[in-house]
Parts: sequence; structure tokens; C-alpha cells
Amino acid sequence: MTHKIGNAFADQEMVGQASSLSTARARSPCHQGPHLPILLSKIHETPHPSPLLFEEKRSVHRTIMKFGLLFQLQDPPNGDNLPRLYDEVFEQAELAERVGFEAFFVPEHHQLPDGYLPAPLTFAAALAARTQKAEIGTGILQLPLYHPLQVAEEVAVIDNLSKGRFILGAGLGLVQKEFAAFGIPLTAAASRFSEAVEILKQAWTGKPFSHSGPHFQFTDVTITPRPVRQPRPPIWIGAMSEITLKRAGRIGDGWISDPLHNFAVMKAWSQIYRAAAAKAGNPRVEIALLRDAWVGESRAEVERMWWPHMQAYHLFYLRLGFFSSGRFNAQWEPWVKEVQSEAEWTFARVAPNRLICGTAAEVVAEIKRYQQALDCQYMILMLRHPTGPSHQETLHCIELFGKEVLPQCR
Repeated sequence: MTHKIGNAFADQEMVGQASSLSTARARSPCHQGPHLPILLSKIHETPHPSPLLFEEKRSVHRTIMKFGLLFQLQDPPNGDNLPRLYDEVFEQAELAERVGFEAFFVPEHHQLPDGYLPAPLTFAAALAARTQKAEIGTGILQLPLYHPLQVAEEVAVIDNLSKGRFILGAGLGLVQKEFAAFGIPLTAAASRFSEAVEILKQAWTGKPFSHSGPHFQFTDVTITPRPVRQPRPPIWIGAMSEITLKRAGRIGDGWISDPLHNFAVMKAWSQIYRAAAAKAGNPRVEIALLRDAWVGESRAEVERMWWPHMQAYHLFYLRLGFFSSGRFNAQWEPWVKEVQSEAEWTFARVAPNRLICGTAAEVVAEIKRYQQALDCQYMILMLRHPTGPSHQETLHCIELFGKEVLPQCR
């Protein structure tokens, strides 16, 4: 994988930093890490673009946006209650589908003591069996860790099981420990990823094909069963740098964002992604915006019930140095690098332009602002974090979204 933080770090230095991140995560007593697979799979391979480079371009036609949920399948500290957590997620998905959510996603990570989901396709199949209409996807699957023919077969089965409802969200991955466990050089992640995407597209045609590439070689292979979804299941690519956004535009069917960067960054990156797709002549363009969200009876209730869990997860990344490492685009928010103490990481400072939370009216207004600026096709919300709120509080939040938010956003 080739990647640079600004122009300061060579590839191997970035790999070493990724390894340090993994080690720090394992040692941290305050481990929350709810978005690590998404954040660490969208690697900054070029300097961040300047905020001044982008001018707003209005789309004449606005699509109807779909709403989804991403479930965080972690049970800190030791994963002792994962069977209960899985049942709670199934209950949340069934309720969310009834009240109007249209897609559900699961992440991937490996070897973590809190049981972070290591088998996203297995869980996606279970979600498909518990739902009727909602799309099911990965957010994201670390594609370089797999043989693409294995992914092609498993996805084809899930797509048949769900009768054509599967979306493959895929990213590079970054944690040295995970790549080492599978015997894969971290520096090969980007090339393995691009080659695997090419193979998946051919595999899902149902026709025999051969392939000879730098990482995979095979002759006269036919993948069965054929997917139900035609021409094939969509491939969304996780990206949070200019080079990965351009890759998503060239070879993907969609871009799935990260949850940490603010409104202005999402707006600029959506323009980079769309421009890259247009330049490549790629007609399949979808934006899946990932946001942390919560709706309550009052903003004070949201700050009391939900913000402590959000703050804990942000502070985890602050302690790891994520916000000052170059991975986070501090060019748009210089204050992030200037934080001297954790007490400065407040709701009033972090929430604006980043978190979609508050009363139903406030949440509706913020969703419409993103929809107008980005013209995104999906908004994927993350409600519950590994430490909370509780299952019952999450069910209530889902009901409020269904009754008071989603109908106002369509």
C-alpha cells in the first residue's frame, strides 16, 4: 500500500505508525475504538487538499436519500456478552426496518479483546435472514485480507439469501498485526485491493474467466451462484484522502465516508469523488455519508445520555494521536491540533457540523443541510456506541427517528 501523510512520511514510516496505533489500541485501558475499521481503512496517501480549492457545484437533480444504520459489534472490555449484544442488534434492525430504515451495515476488525466483529459477511447473512426489505452491507470489509474468489462466492450466497439486497463496502485496512496474522504485507494492501475489485466484477458475471495478476492467478474459473442483483452487487469504497477518493471514483460504485470529518470536508471530498468518477467515465456514482447521530426529547437530554459515549470514543483517538498525526484533516479545523487537555473536548466544540443530534426538528434540519450540499444517496447513522446508550434507549431513539425524522426527510 502506498500512502503518505503530507509529504513528510515514506511508506514504511506510515506502516510503522499504523503498527504503533494497533499496539496503543491494545494497551489502552480506555479502549472504545468504535470506528477503527472505517477510520483505519481510509488511508491518507497524499496531502490534504486546501479548503480554497473547491467551489460549490449545485446538482440540478436531487436524489431521494435512503437511511441506514451501522451497528457497532463490540462488548468491552472482554466480549463476555456478545451473544446478548448480537440479539440486541437483531432486535434493533427489525424495529428499524419497520419504522423506515432501508439499509444496515456491519464493520470488521480482528484480534481485539472486546470481540470486535471479525466476520462481517457471516453477520451480514444473519441480518439478511432477520430482515425483509432493507439492504445489507459491510462498512467496511478489509478486502486485501481475503482471496477475492472467496469474497465473490460468499457475497453471491448472501445476495441470493437476501434476494438481491447486498452491498459490499470495502476498504484497504491498515493494522500491521492483522495483516501479519494473515501473512500479507501491509505495503501490498493498495495493489491487492485494486486487483481484487477487478476480479470481483468479472466473477459476478457468472461467466468463466481467467486472471493473471501480481497477487492472484487462476484459470477457467466460474463463480456460482450468480448474484440476484443485476448487473452485480454494488462495491462501495471507503476513502478519506484525495488519492483514495479518486480511486473510489475510478473503480467503485460508491464512496462511503468516515464519521469524524466535518461538514466542510465532506462537501469538498464529495466533489473530488464525483470529479474522479466523471473523468473516468464511471456512471455508477453513489455517496454513502456516515455520521454519528442521536435524537432525543431535548438537546440537554442528548448531551446527558449520548454525548459521554461519543466523547469517550473521541478521546480514545485523541490519546492515540489520531487528530494530530496527519490522518485527520486539521487544515479545516486547526483547533484540533491546539487542544491542550481533554477538558477542551466539549460537546459545544465537537458537535457543530459533525454530529447529527438534538431534537427531531434539529436533526431534520441538519440532515437536510447535508442532503442539499452533498446530494448523497445514503445517510448511514451510528447511534449506539460500545459503552452505550443502553439497548432500550437505542430502541427508543430508533422509534423517534421513524416517527419524527425520517418522514420529514423524504
